[in-house]
Amino acid sequence: MDEKGVQFPSGPPRKFHAMLAFCMKARLGPLTKQFAGHFPLMLNILRVYYRYLARRRFIFGLVLLLIVVSAILHSLTPYFYKLFVDKLPDLNEQVLINILVVYVIVRLVATGLSALTFQLGDLLLIDAASDTRIDVFKKVHDLDFAFHASKSTGSLISAVKRGDGSYFNLFHAIHFRIFWVVIEFFVMFFFLSALDIRIGLSIGTSVFALLLTIKFIIGKNIRIRTLFNRAEDDVSDVIVDNFVNFETVKLFAKENWERARLQNVFGPWKKHLWDYGISFRYFDLSVGGIMTVGIFITLFLSLRLALNNEITIGDFVLVAGFTASFYPQIFDLVFALRDIAKNFVDMERYFGLLDENILVKDSENPLNFTQVKGEIIFDNVYFSYKGGQKNALKGVSLTIRQGQSIALVGRSGGGKTTMVKALMRFYDLDSGKIEIDDIDISKVTKQELRSHMGVVPQEPILFNNTIGYNIKYGSPEATNKELIAAAKMANIHDFIETMPKGYNTNVGERGIKLSGGQKQRVAIARMILADPDIIIFDEATSHLDSESEKLIQDAFWRASKNKTTIIIAHRLSTVMKADKIVVMSKGKIKEIGTHGELLDKEGSLYKYLWDLQTKAH
Repeated sequence: MDEKGVQFPSGPPRKFHAMLAFCMKARLGPLTKQFAGHFPLMLNILRVYYRYLARRRFIFGLVLLLIVVSAILHSLTPYFYKLFVDKLPDLNEQVLINILVVYVIVRLVATGLSALTFQLGDLLLIDAASDTRIDVFKKVHDLDFAFHASKSTGSLISAVKRGDGSYFNLFHAIHFRIFWVVIEFFVMFFFLSALDIRIGLSIGTSVFALLLTIKFIIGKNIRIRTLFNRAEDDVSDVIVDNFVNFETVKLFAKENWERARLQNVFGPWKKHLWDYGISFRYFDLSVGGIMTVGIFITLFLSLRLALNNEITIGDFVLVAGFTASFYPQIFDLVFALRDIAKNFVDMERYFGLLDENILVKDSENPLNFTQVKGEIIFDNVYFSYKGGQKNALKGVSLTIRQGQSIALVGRSGGGKTTMVKALMRFYDLDSGKIEIDDIDISKVTKQELRSHMGVVPQEPILFNNTIGYNIKYGSPEATNKELIAAAKMANIHDFIETMPKGYNTNVGERGIKLSGGQKQRVAIARMILADPDIIIFDEATSHLDSESEKLIQDAFWRASKNKTTIIIAHRLSTVMKADKIVVMSKGKIKEIGTHGELLDKEGSLYKYLWDLQTKAH
């Protein structure tokens, strides 16, 4: 009891418990219904989100504790206003100074704790966000070839960018805005209900009305945000696609056409963005109106109680202080809920990447190659692309001995590249098996398997870095002497020496600053430096002139000496020296033999293809 005789109970009265239950129901009921349709998704996002935060449990727990303490201390300001007003008539300077000192100390402690809370929160978030991004990065690498073949790079970048940005926003919206406002509400409710339960009821009623309004508005906001994200992804698709393929745009003089294509996708983007912006005005008008009515009812009731001498002037100041500080926080709460809804939508695909199913899985108890000799066996292999080509491989059986060079030739779509993809476990087989050194490749991790293979693809893609970096990518620990030796073997060293920065010359994104033949020779040098146990050449000389092709072939045969080598080629002059030529047709092996044997074979498909190429010149 204070000196004016106002009773402050040591614990909440029975009515307070009832009012508390009512307000909790008012707060949570509409939100539960609102998010019912999205509840499983939200739970999954929160589960993943807090899993990363929980890696630093001590810091996270300390942040939550500091939020509670600092919010309570900040919320006590109206109570000090009441004490000042109640004590001023007594003109007791010492009492007033004591109250002032305690008030200042409380403010200083609250401010210090708030700063510390934000600092610790950022420390927690920076680590958690970087851990998440690294895991997403790893998962994208782990996903199957089929995922990457069908993905949209622009859409993926847009989703990751939005998700990473929402990581910080979601934490602050939940813990520094909603959590803070909830604590302030309970502090205010405790004081006002203890003063007069009718004031507490007026506050609770207005909060209930606000949350009931949120029920209808946030759902619309979520739906519009989802549509806008899709439109944003479409815009990003066009932009990134143009950045990656700008050379094609230039070659066909399609700048205006591409600009028109971008303007076309901006149509839905602008519509959904306008709809999204208008949904905020619903918040402004509805929440602002309800808040104004709530403030009026609360202050009107308090004025009547003060005029009837049921509460003191200090009590009225207490009510006015809480009202002035809390209702703007309610407005912030509404927008915090809207931000959370937006963040959930933005993080859906970001975290969804972590849940993408890996179709080609590593064995739970994988084997390791102790030393790869390079004997490869295809044993009655059948394979069809899911949702694509059926019977891409039909009963393929082939033995490649250690150190043997095998050429896969035939018409396009015959199964040559599919055999290599199956060997590298980009896909799992429908039936049959592939063995390396008598070990089923499905029993070895994909990374272990591919680490023993060196591939020169038909269209080499280089990193936006130096020539030296790209060549040493397969063997970063290689010396400069080894680097130069590999470049000379690939017939690219002399060209590199003509560049102003030599091996430090930047090749541009995807190697755009180099010609097709130059990129291919860099890729060959990269393979040579990696010194793999099994070499795969996929049309490795297709972009070279005749002179360079001969030089590369000489280098290739030197590099592949005593190594198991698989060559995919349409230019049959590339494979004449192969130990065995395998002719593929419609997913089957049609013929096997040496160059001479196949030319001498009556009705040979290989001879037919050879005659087409040689007689065309």
